[in-house]
Amino acid sequence: MSGPRMNAAPINGNSRRPNYVRVPPIERPSSSQHDDLIKFIQESWSKVSQEVGRNAGNTATYYREQEPEMLKNFEPFDLDAYWGKRGIQNVHQ
Repeated sequence: MSGPRMNAAPINGNSRRPNYVRVPPIERPSSSQHDDLIKFIQESWSKVSQEVGRNAGNTATYYREQEPEMLKNFEPFDLDAYWGKRGIQNVHQ
């Protein structure tokens, strides 16, 4: 058996939400560096979208990251195991 349900209707019968004052966005001065960056992003995105459009009928293309030469012999360090062993050593001393 369920308990009484709460009614979400407003008490005064007014269901409109309050009107908030909208503040116009702050206009920032445009710099040539900013304009160059926007232009670069737009041109780069245009190239990418054109390439995707050309390959739309082809099979999917996957990105395969190549491992840098300096990381070939890298072995990840298990920090949790290190601190666990160190904690045990401190307890035994």
